[in-house]
Parts: sequence; structure tokens; C-alpha cells
Amino acid sequence: MAADETRCPLTEGSITPLGDFTLPVIPGKPFAELNEAGLPPELSPGMGDEMPYPSSHLICNPDAATVTADTVGLVQADQDGLNVIPLWTVSEDGMTMTMDFYPTDCFGDPISDDKYRDWLPEGCRGIDNDALDAAVAEAKKTGNPVMEVVIAHGVEPLNGRDGQVKLSFQSGDDIGTRQKDGSINFRERGGMACVAEGEHVASLTPPTPGKSGFDVLGNELPAKDGKPLALKAGTGVTSAGGDGVTQVFTATMAGMIVHKDDTLSVSDILEINSDVDLASGNVHVDKGSILIKGTVTTGAEVTAQDNLVVEEVVENATLRAGNDVTVGGGVLMDEGGLIEAGGTVSAKFFRNATIRAGGDVVAEVDFVNCDIIATGRVISGSDKGLANGGVYVCGGMDVAEVGTDVGSTTKVTLALPGGEDQDIDDRTHKLQKRVEELKKFIGADDAAAALLSAPKEDRAILAELFKAKALLLAKIRGIEEEKKQRLIARGKELARIGITARKTAHAGTTVRIGNKTLKLKKAVQASKIHWDPEKGDIAVSGI
Repeated sequence: MAADETRCPLTEGSITPLGDFTLPVIPGKPFAELNEAGLPPELSPGMGDEMPYPSSHLICNPDAATVTADTVGLVQADQDGLNVIPLWTVSEDGMTMTMDFYPTDCFGDPISDDKYRDWLPEGCRGIDNDALDAAVAEAKKTGNPVMEVVIAHGVEPLNGRDGQVKLSFQSGDDIGTRQKDGSINFRERGGMACVAEGEHVASLTPPTPGKSGFDVLGNELPAKDGKPLALKAGTGVTSAGGDGVTQVFTATMAGMIVHKDDTLSVSDILEINSDVDLASGNVHVDKGSILIKGTVTTGAEVTAQDNLVVEEVVENATLRAGNDVTVGGGVLMDEGGLIEAGGTVSAKFFRNATIRAGGDVVAEVDFVNCDIIATGRVISGSDKGLANGGVYVCGGMDVAEVGTDVGSTTKVTLALPGGEDQDIDDRTHKLQKRVEELKKFIGADDAAAALLSAPKEDRAILAELFKAKALLLAKIRGIEEEKKQRLIARGKELARIGITARKTAHAGTTVRIGNKTLKLKKAVQASKIHWDPEKGDIAVSGI
């Protein structure tokens, strides 16, 4: 018998039952005799003491002329022959095992709970002994089978928790948005925090290891360890601990907390306890942050190396910051103005605002007719938050509504940092310009025809010029292919960003991703607009 021939060749005509096959056969005790007539050659006497058929759970002994099961189960006959169907069944995911319980075996002998346990698959784990004992008792009491009792449960693997940052300073102001687990998302700022010297600023909790699980057959299910979170002490901050224990960060000077490039630091603060206007003059600092406790009015300019906080309103002013710009009120720029920030820009609302941000742009309420270019996302967490009219170039958008049924057109371009092809376009433009210059001398005609019609003394020069033109065109084709391959490579990255419209994406909204543009013809409810790398096009799906 070949090694893979594990199906028992016996048929009903090959055996004489020794018990009642409506009841389970048990391992180790022959339940049938072999009939010599009709046996296949491999089961003839003298072929061996035992011949196991694992997938059929049968063991034949040609010399003793007996058939035994290797597990408890019911004998079944089909077109392929005899086999034993175990009383236990494992779920497809391996996490539960059910079992049928009979009061007696095929010989009429009672089956105890200990026997059922002994007959479970080798290595079985997670056995519910109470459920097994109760099922055996019920079968014995009623004299009837008790079917599909769950008698074993696997344990799911428990992935480790990622490292977390938690605040612990006294002021109560957030340096980020608190998450449900108590950690801080530094990219979605609530308000900038001021701390005193010696104040406990933050704690960095290390990741925890994962805990493996197992299925009911005893197979180990591996778990993932938590990922560490990088956070370093910068200027004005000291840290203690680490290397597997909680790291504590403490301020060594008074100032404003700055989180940038995985570093937590305290910045010098210039406090202005009034409005900034043309009367007070513009404000520029080469070091630290600025806290303005009033309004920045029309025409004023404010520049900060680190963070810039305006507690009230920004009106048609120019604000520049190396890190974050936070406005307690709204930003109104119907008469001009600009906000440039290396990090996040946040405000209650934005009207006709021009924003250039190296991080997210976050509105508590909405954006109306804005011109925004942001490396991060454009976000409004409000239930009424919308991006209504304007042009947005960003790394994603999350709003309640995008566009509007009436009013200005809303255009959104999703782009990855460094994803523009300006370098390729510049190279192509230069080469095309040189081709056009050559055409002034040699024309656009076929090279062979032009050479034949040219005077003999000019043919050598013309041939070199046509050769140069062909080389330039080959370079242009190569650059275009490079641009095409860049777009394919960016497809998977583009798929990770999108526009989430939690309520409505309105008709007329124009979306550009990669080299594709989509203009919504009708409103779409609760949707995500994103790049489909398999189709190489923009897709709209529900959320």
C-alpha cells in the first residue's frame, strides 16, 4: 500500500459486525470480523499484524481477521468504503471542539466520562470538564444521545500593547488630543501647554509583550509584541527611567511644551497680553514661542521659531511658525493673509484662509472657501464640520461633509509627501525645448527624406542633428516611463490615504489622486473616496 493511500478499502461486504453500528465503536476493541471472501489482496492473511488507515480511523489485522477503530466514533459506509466518523468535531478556526455523547458503545457497555476524555485527540487543550461530565450524566440518565456539546475552547493570542505617552502636569492643558486609552495624539492638538520648572510633564510607558494562545488541538497561536513609541527629552526637559520601565519627563525650565521629531522640549515664551495690530507693530522672535492673549488684526505679521498661540481671532494677518500655530477663535482672511507652519495649524473655524502646513490643519467647526496645502490631513471632528468651497491639497481629509449643493466649487487633491513629479516634469520640459530648437533647423520631416533632399555638403551636419534629435526623444520616452513607474509604486501608499465624509460628499466636489480626477455627479452618503491600486483609479466606498 502506498504511503498516501490512507482510505480503508473495506466495504460492508468485507466485514461481519460484532456490535450495533448505530452506537459508537471504541478504540482498542475489535468491532467487526473480516470476511475472507471479497477482501482486497493487501488484506490477505499473512500480510502483517496490523494495517492502519489514519484518515479512516480504522486498523485492520489480516492475521486476526479483525477491524478496530483508533478513536471513538460511528461507522459509516459510502462509495469509497468504510470509515469511522469521530464523535468530536473541531471548528474551522480550531478554537472550539464539540462532541456527541452516547450512553453506551456498540457493544452495549456504558461509556464513562474518563473514557471520553481519554479518547480525545492527542494534545487537546482547553477542555471544559464540567460540560463533558454534565453531558455524560445526561446521556446516562435519559438513555439518549446528547449532541454537539462544546467541550473545549482555544485561547486567542493577546497582542502586546504599544508604548504610550500620558500627561501628568498640573495645568490641565493638553499638548495633544487625549485618546480613549489615555495616550496622546500629538498631531491633533487641543491647545498648547505652559509648564513651570520642575513640573512633571509626561510619562512614556514601554510596550508590553504579546501572550501566545492555542487552539483546541494544542497548536500554539503566536502573538505580536507591542511596538515601542519613540520620545526623547530635548531642551528644557529631563527624563529618568526607560529600558523596559516607565520613562518620566520633567521640565527643567518654565515655558511652552513643544513636540517635534520625536522630541519633547520646553521652549522660551514671549507673552503678549494685548492685541497685535499696526499700532503695536509686528512681532518676530528668533528663538522660542509666542503666546498672544488677544487678536491678531488686519495687516499684522507675527513670526515664531517654535509655536505660535493666539487665544482669540486672526483677521487678515500673516502668521509664521517653525512648529504649530494654534488659534483659540477663528481665522478670517477675506481681505488677505497667510498662515505658514512647520507643524499643525488649528482653529475653531477657517474662512477664506490661505494655509501652508507641514502637519495637519484642524478645525473645530469648518472650512469655507479656503486655500490649503498641508503635508498632513485636513480635519474637522465636529458633527457639523465641513469643507465647503476652496482648494485643498493634503495627505487626507476627515470631515462630516465635503462640498455643498450650492455655492463655491470644492476641489481636493490628495498627495503624499514628496510625491510630486516636478523634477521629472522639469527634465522633460528642458528636453522638449531642445527638440523644438532643433526642429527650427532640420524641421519635423522624416530624417531619410530630409537628407536625400539636402545639398551633399550639408548632409553630414544634418545627419548629426537628426541623430541628436532621436537621442533627445529617446530620453523623453525614458523619463515618461520613469514617471509611469513612480505612479505605480506610489499606488499602495496612495491607497492608505483618502477623503472620509462621515455624512455627505456633495455633488460637484472634484477629487484628484495621482493622475486621475473624479467629479462627483451625485451626493454620496457616509463614504470614503480613495485610490484603488488594483484598478489604478479613484474609488468611492461606504464607511
